[in-house]
Amino acid sequence: MRHRGYLPTKERQARSRLAQLLHEKPLLMGSLVSMPRVCGKAGCKCSRGELHPGLYLALRVGSKRKMIHVPQPLEAKVRQWVGTYQEVWRLMEEISQACYQRFFQEKQQARRKRP
Repeated sequence: MRHRGYLPTKERQARSRLAQLLHEKPLLMGSLVSMPRVCGKAGCKCSRGELHPGLYLALRVGSKRKMIHVPQPLEAKVRQWVGTYQEVWRLMEEISQACYQRFFQEKQQARRKRP
């Protein structure tokens, strides 16, 4: 396997950042959904139509999609973890695009070399 030095700078930086994120930060492969909710307490403002803000984590567990309520004390942490996942996804797309371009160039070169 070749050293990463042969890679273009932008791709090398994306790969380094991706490795750093995967080693240092937790991530949740999901998204956050804001859904108003009713608490069910008699006399609460939500029973009159003023719903409570609710944050849910939408993710896949096995083959099923789950919506899990995120308690307020965990909101900041969960937002960070989902944010890490989004950055990881963006970096993987960037790396994939660079690899696609390299593949396309090598394919063109191979066509030119055919007898």
